[in-house]
Amino acid sequence: MMNDDLKKIGKGGIVEEGVFVRFPELVPAVGDCFWREDNAHRKMLLVGESNYFNDSDIPYSDFLKPQEWYCNPDAKLIPEYRKSDVSNWKGYRTFTRVYDCMNRVLDEQHIAHDKYALGESAFYNYFLRPAHDIGRRKQFVPQPVDLDVAGEALTGIIRVLEPELIVFLSKLAYNSFLNYCKEKAIVWEGIAIELVNHPASWRFHNAEKSACCGKIKFEALLREYWIESPGE
Repeated sequence: MMNDDLKKIGKGGIVEEGVFVRFPELVPAVGDCFWREDNAHRKMLLVGESNYFNDSDIPYSDFLKPQEWYCNPDAKLIPEYRKSDVSNWKGYRTFTRVYDCMNRVLDEQHIAHDKYALGESAFYNYFLRPAHDIGRRKQFVPQPVDLDVAGEALTGIIRVLEPELIVFLSKLAYNSFLNYCKEKAIVWEGIAIELVNHPASWRFHNAEKSACCGKIKFEALLREYWIESPGE
């Protein structure tokens, strides 16, 4: 059952009924151990970029029409056959690299944990309208309404979940959210907001680049902001 506070996010705004009332399939996945009663680690939210629909979805979804997608009560949204594909619980093959990093850091600290590391965190795709997969390099091209709704949605999620570490796995999503917060004069106290390369990128696992971009940086962030020090 969806958290009632999530249902209120964006209500009365661009998405009149509320972002996650309109798109219940897109709520963040929150693991059972996102909150650790033993304080073994802090609360971490991982943020990806977007889902992808292709040409075969066009007759069944208005995802290519931004205003329709967010505002038209009669719009065709997420088809039944796509609901499992867009779930933030789905996981992605490339995200195994992210979860391996999390497991490694937890193991080195001798912290018992869910072997499926998403159970120890939360995950959310930033943009709520799927990108159009045309078979070449995938990247979402957001329209102004996409930027506004995405910023409002994540702002609401942060206020509900109160993560202490947010790690973006998309530079586009990261920059978009920081710009949204700047425009709205939103300041997050006590929350580390960081960026690492998407795990599908060669920069994530390339030894020469990873110290500033990929898995080495990600594991350093986990140790610094996610893991509770013994004296804390």
